[in-house]
This record gives sequence, structure tokens and C-alpha cells, in this order.
Amino acid sequence: METQKITTREQLDDFYPALEEIWQEVFTPVVGSTQVEYMLANYQSEELIMQEIEAGVHYYALILDNQYIGYIAYQLRSDYLYLSKIYIAASYRNHGLMREIFTWFDQLAKKHQLKQHLRVNQGNTQAIGVYQHLGFHLVEEKITNIGSGYQMVDYVFEKE
Repeated sequence: METQKITTREQLDDFYPALEEIWQEVFTPVVGSTQVEYMLANYQSEELIMQEIEAGVHYYALILDNQYIGYIAYQLRSDYLYLSKIYIAASYRNHGLMREIFTWFDQLAKKHQLKQHLRVNQGNTQAIGVYQHLGFHLVEEKITNIGSGYQMVDYVFEKE
């Protein structure tokens, strides 16, 4: 698996259709298509992703066999490495790619001497199982109103 750091609008324009497809595939069964469309428009639009990149969030497209198969994003914070996006297309899950991604995150956290944090929707039981298997433990529950009557009902996981 290769990674491509997304730093320009052109790179994001090329990658964004795959991002939308993966986002819908992951979240539609968890929160429904209406909330997915709302969240894409208000949290994962191209414009907002570029703003995040400019503010220091690192986005990477994941590539295998010359195809976009997922993406990750992280941010170095003062007391932890925040893993904000970790998504792989369904047809590429259960192939050991998460282990590869998290080995990279572990090395990055060690380099910066930071623990790792991530948020996961409480209904995303497959991801929760993966994170627990990889050594993350639950530290809190977060419910965030995101507008238009929608909420993000998440767990916060941490890894030392």
C-alpha cells in the first residue's frame, strides 16, 4: 500500500470522488444516508478539507494497485496524536491494511512521544473491535450536536 499526502486542491479534486464513496459506504449503515450527506457537505467537503490541511491536519490517500482504497488524516496536538480519519473501502478490509496503518501511527506517536487518540461512532462496531485489538482503550463517550438535529455519538479511544 502506498500513501499520497494531499497538499493541493488538484490532488484533493482527483481523490475526492473516492473519499465520498468510502465515506458513504462506511457511514450509511451507521447513521443513514441523510446524515451522511449532511456530514459530507458540512464536515468533509473539499473546501473544509483544504481549510483543515492549511490549519495543520495531515491528509493521506491510500493507494493499492493504482486505485484509491481509503484515506487517513491526523493532527499533532500538544498532548496527543489525534487520528481523525481512518477509512478503507469495504473490498480492501480484512487484508491486514489496518495493521500497516497503525504500525505507521505507532511509529509517528513514538517519534513525537505522544499517546494516540481517536473518536469512533458508537455504532461502528467493526472499527471498535479493530481499535481494541490494536491496543486502544475506551476513555470517554462524546455526544456532539452537529446541527440540523444531528448528533455524533462517539467513543474516544486512547493508546499509550
